[in-house]
Amino acid sequence: MLTRIKAIVLLSLTLMLITGCGFQLRSGDNLPPELQRLVLSGDDKTQFYRLVSARLLRAGVVLVENDGDTPVLTISGVGQANTTASVNPRGDTLEYAMRFGTRFTLDMPDEPRQVFNVAFNRSFLDKSAQALASSREQQQLREQMEHEAAEQILRQLSRLSF
Repeated sequence: MLTRIKAIVLLSLTLMLITGCGFQLRSGDNLPPELQRLVLSGDDKTQFYRLVSARLLRAGVVLVENDGDTPVLTISGVGQANTTASVNPRGDTLEYAMRFGTRFTLDMPDEPRQVFNVAFNRSFLDKSAQALASSREQQQLREQMEHEAAEQILRQLSRLSF
């Protein structure tokens, strides 16, 4: 009986300590109340725009048309570049570094524009003998980086305070 009480007290103290230090689960997108209604602007034909839109909707944001009084989230500058990361003694490329980046801005009524950048670097091997597998690997890597960037946008928005 005494061990059970000690376990309950220890568990209670641990939970209070974790809560008190501000710990939050990573998947919890607690956006500020000012961002619960939002205008999403950007190239709506891209996969990345659709990913960000879906993440916002899943976080409980209502996407509306621009009426002048609603915050505007603009996604721009989405890009990808591959550079040589390593070469063999003959000068052939062995490894590439893929960089994915985007810029997004948040325009709040009666507030200055806030500009954010998101960028990721990943490396992949050059498999010239297996061109189809290499292109598929690059495509999967880009999709993974797009998902990470969409998550990063939501995390950055959730940290804002007005």
